[in-house]
Amino acid sequence: QFNAAGPDVYNFQWVGNPHLHAKIQKGEIVLDVGSGCGIDSTIACDATGPEGIVVGIDISENETKHALKRAREQNLNAHFMVADMENMAKKIPSNSIDVIISNGAFCLAPNKEKAFRELFRVLKPGGRISICTTTTQEEKLTPGVSWPLCMKMFIPKDDVKPLVEKVGFTEVLVDDSDSEMSMEIPDEVWEESNPSRRSKVHVGGPE
Repeated sequence: QFNAAGPDVYNFQWVGNPHLHAKIQKGEIVLDVGSGCGIDSTIACDATGPEGIVVGIDISENETKHALKRAREQNLNAHFMVADMENMAKKIPSNSIDVIISNGAFCLAPNKEKAFRELFRVLKPGGRISICTTTTQEEKLTPGVSWPLCMKMFIPKDDVKPLVEKVGFTEVLVDDSDSEMSMEIPDEVWEESNPSRRSKVHVGGPE
C-alpha cells in the first residue's frame, strides 16, 4: 500500500488504515470521504484495478484539484469533487457505492449522525464501510481546558457503535487494537525533546 500510494505519500495526514477492513475487490466502486490529496484513493485504485472506479470527495477545492491532477498523471480511474459528507444528494446517487473508506474526515463532521445517514444512503445493499476517526475515551473533554475546535467535535468511542446501528448499519466492529495515539505528550518525552521543534497544528491562541 505504501508503494501504491503515489508521489504524495510523504504528505499523508491520516488517522489509521481504512483498507485493513474495507477489503476492496477488483472492479468495485469506492467512495473516499474526505479524500484530501487523494492518497487513500490512489491505494484504492490499486485494489480495484482499471475495472473499478474511485470517487473522492472533500470540502477543500484546492485538495480536490490536486488529487485530480495526480490521478490524471498516474492514469488512474479516479474522480475527485468538492462535496460535504453531510449532504451528497446532488453529488452521489443512492445505492451506487460498493465500498466507502474515510481516514480522518469524521473527526471534523459537525453532525455525525447526518453524515452516517448520507453514507448509508449511497451504499448498495450489502455494501461495506471502513472509517478511521479519532475518538475521545470519555463522553466529555476535561472541563476548564480550552480544547481546539477539531477536538471538541471528536465523538466518544462508546457512542460510535450505537450511532451507526441506529442509522441502519449491521455487523459493526469498532477496532481500537492499533490505537496508540495520545493527546498529551508524556512529561519525560517533553523534557527530553526540543520544544521549539514541536508541531503547532493543534495549538491555538491565548483564548
